Amino acid sequence: MIINHKYKFIFIKSFKTAGTSLEIAVSKFCDNKDIITPIIEEDEKIRKALNYRGPQNYNNMKEHMSVSEIRKKIDVDIFNNYFKFVTIRNPFDQIISAYYWHNESKKKEKKFFFFKKKEKKFNDFFKIKAKNIFEDEFNRYTENNKVLVNYFIKYENLKEDLEKISIKLKLPENLYNVFKEIKAKSNINPSIDQRVRLDDEHIEKIYNLAEKVISLHNYKYIK
Repeated sequence: MIINHKYKFIFIKSFKTAGTSLEIAVSKFCDNKDIITPIIEEDEKIRKALNYRGPQNYNNMKEHMSVSEIRKKIDVDIFNNYFKFVTIRNPFDQIISAYYWHNESKKKEKKFFFFKKKEKKFNDFFKIKAKNIFEDEFNRYTENNKVLVNYFIKYENLKEDLEKISIKLKLPENLYNVFKEIKAKSNINPSIDQRVRLDDEHIEKIYNLAEKVISLHNYKYIK
């Protein structure tokens, strides 16, 4: 999560939507007065290598805060007048990406524990995590079903949407050009032909569990 005072924007970070790479890119335009929440150590190394500003001024604020949580912690004029944006992703793709990230994170945990943690099968992961993932994402940018952000950047339309944001915020350079050089959390998902496949039951459940997200953003399942 980033609050930038010079360009007057608030970046809300969502889950498995290229959020970390975008967060690193956005931090390039920050100065010492801005709020930047910490990200995991390996991604902070990427940010540091690029000589972009790292965590600062965040106090008790966190990486994946919802817009309603942010509103409670900052000045009302800043919240009302700053441009608020968040990345979103087709739920049918997001859940698969979340699955691979979950297992990758468990692999890293093995380095710190003597016992082995088995990788979850997709069906098991889906049953446990899907409902919360979709609810959390919708709640990240809404309060009582009311949208509190000004703009949605679609994962499927990053280039065009980031170019629009750059113009809107009057950034000194195209945000997409900065973003595309950053490879945070890359190489986690296997190639498309090797990824898990959603069956009819998964698809039906996603339409139900992510109904609010799908309806708001006109998403659908694409084979």
